[in-house]
Amino acid sequence: MKLTSGFSRAVIVLAAAASGAIAQMGPMAQFSLIPSGGLFTQHPAIGSWFGKAVQLCKTTSDPSCFKVALLMTPTVSSDGVFLGNDSLALGGPPFGPHTTAHGRWIATSSTGIIADYVFMLPGSTAASVSALRFRWNASVTTYDTMVGYVNIFFGPEIPVLWQDIKPQENPALPAEIVPPLTAPILFYTDPAQCPSGPPACPLIFKFTIKRVSQ
Repeated sequence: MKLTSGFSRAVIVLAAAASGAIAQMGPMAQFSLIPSGGLFTQHPAIGSWFGKAVQLCKTTSDPSCFKVALLMTPTVSSDGVFLGNDSLALGGPPFGPHTTAHGRWIATSSTGIIADYVFMLPGSTAASVSALRFRWNASVTTYDTMVGYVNIFFGPEIPVLWQDIKPQENPALPAEIVPPLTAPILFYTDPAQCPSGPPACPLIFKFTIKRVSQ
């Protein structure tokens, strides 16, 4: 993909700023941000990780808080692809079983990233699924540690119905598929910031993950 001159200049400026920051990072100095096809292929978030996330609640007595804890296995790839799974995939409703999470990530700084991804859950009928939209905001604090927040956004169930189409036609996508494809406008790190429950507000999690050693 050919980069526009404006985007190229932005990448160069960010890389220059990041290189200065990396020079002061001590043990992290083995990493640098090297733009390659628009991606930062040596960002310290790249790798496979394993750790724990817990839901943040306004109060311990908040009836809208599920008090969820989970183990997670995300992978941040150098090509910008984000894959993930967690221990809730092994369980039942309301958060399991679910499919593997697929999405994209971008660097926000020499140590920070955001990631957007989706996974599917069984719907209320055999002809529907629920698709949840997630956003990470995370930072690598040491070579083997990353911490951050996750927002989980809910949308309507998506019908999965057969369509009578001809070989030259393509399946029509239902309108309910728009929410999981749409990037969230706001990001929350404290449940008190968004007093309404889902779907108006996301569930908020905090996580600590460790790099899977080689």
